[in-house]
Amino acid sequence: MNRKSISPNDKLSVAIIGFGIQGRGLTSGFLWQGVNVAAICDVDTTRRLDGVKRVDEFYKANPDKGKPGDCKAYNDFRDVLARDDIDMVCIATPDHWHAYITIAAMAAGKDVYCEKPLTYSVDETVKVMAATKKYNRILQVGAMQRSAIEFRTACELVRNGCIGKVKHVECSFGGPSRPHFDPKEDIPMEPGLDWDMWCGGAPLVKYNDQLSPRGVHNFYPMVWRMDDLFGIGYCGDWGAHHLDIAQWGLDMDNGGPVKVIRAERSEEDKANVELGGRAQSGAMFVFDGGVTVMHKPAQFGAIFHGSEGSVSVDRGAFEIKYGNNFMISTRNGDAKMSLDEAIDKARKIFLTDSVYKTKLYDTGGSHIADFISAVKSRKKACSNEDVGGHATILCQLLNISYVHDASFDWDPTNMTFANGTGDPAWLVREGGYRNNWTV
Repeated sequence: MNRKSISPNDKLSVAIIGFGIQGRGLTSGFLWQGVNVAAICDVDTTRRLDGVKRVDEFYKANPDKGKPGDCKAYNDFRDVLARDDIDMVCIATPDHWHAYITIAAMAAGKDVYCEKPLTYSVDETVKVMAATKKYNRILQVGAMQRSAIEFRTACELVRNGCIGKVKHVECSFGGPSRPHFDPKEDIPMEPGLDWDMWCGGAPLVKYNDQLSPRGVHNFYPMVWRMDDLFGIGYCGDWGAHHLDIAQWGLDMDNGGPVKVIRAERSEEDKANVELGGRAQSGAMFVFDGGVTVMHKPAQFGAIFHGSEGSVSVDRGAFEIKYGNNFMISTRNGDAKMSLDEAIDKARKIFLTDSVYKTKLYDTGGSHIADFISAVKSRKKACSNEDVGGHATILCQLLNISYVHDASFDWDPTNMTFANGTGDPAWLVREGGYRNNWTV
């Protein structure tokens, strides 16, 4: 730490790096946890000044939690990391910046809450995992479903054998990333955005107001996340949530698949130039022992199929089936009930003392509070570098399979391709990094 020691009663300071919609929500979360939000950093002047204003207004309305005027605005995250009075950083930038800022923050003695997916490439994930251990830092990946009771309950049911032996899991979310296309016409850019810094280690592309919408807004354009140069599509968006739950339920947090099987492309897929001719779902992971995880279009977030029944879970939704009969459901038929009722019933029926042997990590519902607690105790957060790292690699391997229309074997221990399959070039940023932003 920047301090020699931290006691449970110490008030910590955090800097928010990236102040879009997600950054705003995370800032609110830190403020209500009694943390001093000391800095807002964003390459968009309007956003960072809006961030400082919001923090000041919060402290004016809640004087017991902090003092207006102490939060400062920054364009360059390196100026934030140079401050010795900041204990933690929260990174909510586009994905292509995650790894560099995370490692730089750790080297500067900061603990890190980084939005999911943890990084842009497998190579970056491996390096962040190593840096966390090298610098002895606390890392929390923003896979917030780890802190929600419906997901913990689903995984505890599966892990305690309540639906028998699990053979197959389905995870539902959108498709992979897409090829980059510059706007056909030049788009004027109002003053106040450091576009070169926004692009960072990625190529300096033509300005696109869909990649980085100017100012403060309340919509998710998602264009940068779907762009090959800056993100890994829905594989790294909702995939980072639901694949993470699949790994949790399968007790594979410190592992990964041994094989990735490509999806068959339809003629419609092949003809779609905008989507790169890529399949949009259907790729599958094979884990040691033969358990499979398949990517499917929208349904439930994660469905665990066991020999005796199934457990389905999504945000605010939960379901248990035996055969074709719904025993508990928040969505279907006579079994329909509220989420609280469904969770309570499932736990009372299935997680009895005779069965309930595997008890999973309970954050009490707050992902940010779990991070802050870990910073103070120096014990690992629930979505730490190993948990969050391996889940992120799952997302990246899925996207790689779609982008390159490829099946391959995988070594989850050494985190590389196996048996002569795959291409190591797929694990790193194509063309390297720009302007010495090398991870």
